[in-house]
Amino acid sequence: MINISGVYEKDEWETDLSYARRIAQYDFTERLRIWAAEQGIKMNARVRIPINVVEKYTQATGDDLAGILERIDREHGMQ
Repeated sequence: MINISGVYEKDEWETDLSYARRIAQYDFTERLRIWAAEQGIKMNARVRIPINVVEKYTQATGDDLAGILERIDREHGMQ
């Protein structure tokens, strides 16, 4: 379930799909950064996450952003 509490408000021009995708990406990034910190992987909180860290995270946890976004697209009738 996507948690939108504490995140920015939805802009009027945004569709529900774009909002859901943005929140999913935000939540995924937060989970990944927490996992990386627990693993002792040092990253700046404001820079792009290296792909090798994303791959390690996905392999270790099974949490996959592409899969999450595909599910959101299906639920919104995009696939």
